[in-house]
Amino acid sequence: MTYSFALCIPTLNPGPFAARLVESIASQTIRPDHILIIDSGSTDGSVEQFRNANIEVLEIPGLEFDHGGTRNIAFQKFQTDFYIFLTQDAIPINQYSFENLLSPILESPRCGACYGRQVASQGASAFAAHARLFNYPPGDKFILKGQANIDQYGIKTIFCSNSFAVYRRSAMEEIGFFPNGTLFAEDSLAVARMVDLGWLVAYSPVAEVVHSHNYSASQEFSRYFDVGAFHSFNLWLLDKYKGANGEGLRFVFSEYSYLKSLNHRFPFPAVVFKNFIRYFAYQVGRMQRFIPKFLKLRMTTNKSYWIKS
Repeated sequence: MTYSFALCIPTLNPGPFAARLVESIASQTIRPDHILIIDSGSTDGSVEQFRNANIEVLEIPGLEFDHGGTRNIAFQKFQTDFYIFLTQDAIPINQYSFENLLSPILESPRCGACYGRQVASQGASAFAAHARLFNYPPGDKFILKGQANIDQYGIKTIFCSNSFAVYRRSAMEEIGFFPNGTLFAEDSLAVARMVDLGWLVAYSPVAEVVHSHNYSASQEFSRYFDVGAFHSFNLWLLDKYKGANGEGLRFVFSEYSYLKSLNHRFPFPAVVFKNFIRYFAYQVGRMQRFIPKFLKLRMTTNKSYWIKS
């Protein structure tokens, strides 16, 4: 099958990840027809690094960055069959990462999107390593999800991550591309719209990138505040996909079992503390409409969203 694809990576001061991205992209068994870096104000010399590697860089003002709208630039600039999106700190694990990510979407004509597996980096905390195993389990075959699987997967039916994902242009055209002006989770919103129209989303566990974060307590709070706020804006997702509580409880029990298997000194108090922060922040986010903007700006991971809202 003859096909074309583009690669798009939003960046902001990627630091040492810039060189690693250039090297890993060059090593892939299949090369993108177009590569676009969309940079929103880097001051670390990475823009020059990318350009020296003959990679196109589009520079935009920081406040213009929008999770969905910025990525839509790739669809406007390039007419290709498929579009791979990476984040600046997600590094393909081997030369087959792009090939394995595209495989399910090439094999399944009704597959509109496919996301790959994210593996914890060296030095990842036990919490970070567990999160990657829980959300991106290992395997040797891809999984397809759609309307017929909502009872089985619930909210996970529409799970997707633009840290490493590919989209079919025809499916994106049908849904009007990524939503503009989103707090975050433009990937899951796009997939939800696809699933509504009968498209499928795939998970390819053999398409891997190294990507994880060791979040502090305050960073955990900010992330879950944003999740709660996002859900308050998109209650229809919780209604249609059976809410997030069941998945949350499954995550907590899995996290406790994982820490216990590592002989963590105090697995129960650690899990209780972490998940109290997460739950409290999520509930605060759900009540965002009652919170003054200046407080939202202190709690969120995406200040530009609230500044513009």
